[in-house]
Amino acid sequence: MKKIVLIAAAVAAIAVCAGAQAPGMQGPDEQLVAGTAAIQGELGAAMAEMSGDQLGTLTVGDLVRLAERISVAEQNARYVQRARWASQMFPGAGQLMTGDTVGGSLLLAGDVVLMAGMLIGAYALLPSNVQFSSLNYFGDPIGTIRSRWESNSISDYLPAAGVMLGGMIVKAVIGHFAAEDAGRRARQNIAEGKVIFTPNLEFLGRGIGMGMRMRY
Repeated sequence: MKKIVLIAAAVAAIAVCAGAQAPGMQGPDEQLVAGTAAIQGELGAAMAEMSGDQLGTLTVGDLVRLAERISVAEQNARYVQRARWASQMFPGAGQLMTGDTVGGSLLLAGDVVLMAGMLIGAYALLPSNVQFSSLNYFGDPIGTIRSRWESNSISDYLPAAGVMLGGMIVKAVIGHFAAEDAGRRARQNIAEGKVIFTPNLEFLGRGIGMGMRMRY
């Protein structure tokens, strides 16, 4: 009975250690949920394969193999989250990571055009007395530059601010859908065997790592 309790405690510790390392792109609670879902699923599947009689006869090798399964699930979750995060920040980056060269290139190009258009549009709508044609930002005294900006009212800056805000909203919407697509492609790569991770037990502590590699 003591052996069963010790083994169960060890398995739980393995799952907690792996879950603590699982990353995410949202808040802390969502990171934990997103990163540990695959680990919990793999742990549940592994435990379902073990009968009550088998549990009492588990060896250290059995626990190592269980930890390896959990580590692969954890790495799969990391891969999906990295792809999602990359496309959330830079639409198209996650697509390039997951092998969609055409889609990723188009999204990245579109993001560059959007950001450039947003900056150019915002600058064009700034009051003329603070544009480069009226101020030498590298040669004029800081006091002169500050007084020139303070000489305008808030309403004078609203058109430029509106363009900036609108551009950021559009970028966030595109980033959301790009992240969803990148996550879907990452999961598809795992399911089809295009991306394969090998067991890595480094999350259990230094000196236990077994290496990790990813294959396309």
